[in-house]
Amino acid sequence: MTRQGAVTGVVAAAGWLRRQAALLAVLALLGTDTMAASVQALAAPTDLGADALLAAQRGQPLLLLFSLPGCGYCDVVRRNYLAPLTRDGAEQTRPVVREVGLAGSTPFKGFDSAAIDGAALAARYQVRIAPTVLLLDARGALLAPPLAGGDVSGMYGAYLDGALAEAQRKIAAQ
Repeated sequence: MTRQGAVTGVVAAAGWLRRQAALLAVLALLGTDTMAASVQALAAPTDLGADALLAAQRGQPLLLLFSLPGCGYCDVVRRNYLAPLTRDGAEQTRPVVREVGLAGSTPFKGFDSAAIDGAALAARYQVRIAPTVLLLDARGALLAPPLAGGDVSGMYGAYLDGALAEAQRKIAAQ
């Protein structure tokens, strides 16, 4: 094999490897039906007022994940970022995290104890994209800008950490 032929072969192999890595990254980001089926939903709200009060007692925000069934981005945010918040560290220092169906019709108690469902709550906060994460205080007020969309740039953890820090500062100042 000539030197030029060897270089051409290496370049072709490198291109193939880049394409395979890109394909794997896209599949991991989007998820698959098998992956989605294995991702457990976070706890659904039953009483947002009680959830927000518990979070405030911990000095933490109430985090609401608005999701849709079969949403690969929702699965990634749930599995990689929010589920660990529900189990890492001491329970008394964790934020309270709940998952709300963006188009959900199952009623639960809102912040004012009146019945509300996921679709109505999403409309109240003008949530139109899944996933969207809200960080709320005990009255249901936003503590940080909503995190709308999935982890497409690999920066979601930093965005979430920044929003959590902002929310915790505001709670401490209240």
